[in-house]
Amino acid sequence: MKKAVLMVGVLAAGVGLVGCGGSTEGEARPSGGVTSSAATGSGLAVDVPTSYNPCTDVPEGVLKSERLAKAVADNKTKADGPNGTKWRGCSWVMSGGNGYATSIQATNLTIPYIRANYFNDVHEITIAGRPAITARRSDTRASEVCSINVEMKGGSLEFQIDNPPSRRETGHIDTCQLGVTLAEKVVPTLPAGA
Repeated sequence: MKKAVLMVGVLAAGVGLVGCGGSTEGEARPSGGVTSSAATGSGLAVDVPTSYNPCTDVPEGVLKSERLAKAVADNKTKADGPNGTKWRGCSWVMSGGNGYATSIQATNLTIPYIRANYFNDVHEITIAGRPAITARRSDTRASEVCSINVEMKGGSLEFQIDNPPSRRETGHIDTCQLGVTLAEKVVPTLPAGA
């Protein structure tokens, strides 16, 4: 029940990514920045970490290497889900509209919280020396949607990837692998101690 309530809240807080003449349907959630490393009894941090702002701190070179452009004109997103869950960040789509879409968000979801509460096909990995978890959070679009959460002080940095098979350039590539590849480029840019 806890997973179902959280998923419904995440979907309700989600936004459709739009860009380059197309749209992507999915469970993407919005983002931005707040702070607190204190965690609630559930393992959920009280607020979103502010040591890294995905909207301004993801290097332009990383975005160019992935051919990512803003998904919407006002690219900043903010979502507060059920039970105190929060996301702050921005969304991008691959130029040309034939590749994946992503949101990169700071969230108050900690790795222990994700480990205890999330979803399908969960794998624990390490990215740039930080604990991380990949999960397919959609029952209906498991092969198309993947989240990668990388540990930060007071939460995690989340990469939500939406990669329908109809996308000519990336639809044939495993969605979680696309997210891990992107995360491996972004995570080394996190400040020390973040």
